[in-house]
Amino acid sequence: MEESHVWNERLQLGDDDLDREHHLQIALVTGLTEALERGRPLVARRIVEQLSGYTKAHFAGEELLMELAGYRHLEAHRQEHQAILAHIEEIRYLHHQGEYDLAVPMAVDLLSGLASHIAASDRRFAEASGRVPPIGATATGS
Repeated sequence: MEESHVWNERLQLGDDDLDREHHLQIALVTGLTEALERGRPLVARRIVEQLSGYTKAHFAGEELLMELAGYRHLEAHRQEHQAILAHIEEIRYLHHQGEYDLAVPMAVDLLSGLASHIAASDRRFAEASGRVPPIGATATGS
């Protein structure tokens, strides 16, 4: 994998708490991908376990924030979360089966999919809930 970490400005929402959690998620998926690519199955196993638990907790917290905010796209967002969790579980299963060659592209896809989810869906929530200003808004609100 050429990049050691895919975090970039596009993923920065402007909410310190969400950004910190998303940064850790991206770092875990990046680490998982690198461990799989480098043939380090024990490290990959530890990372996928941590990624699974952390992502479940992060999504539960994010969905709670959405419920409290009365976010009208909660169900669609929850479905995206379920798809990401299923993707992680598929990687965990492939790893457990020793199918490392199949787990690598799945991890690369997860990295891309998670980044897209953060940049689009999580940004929509953060803006709609007022946690961050919309892109292009100035400090004066213009």
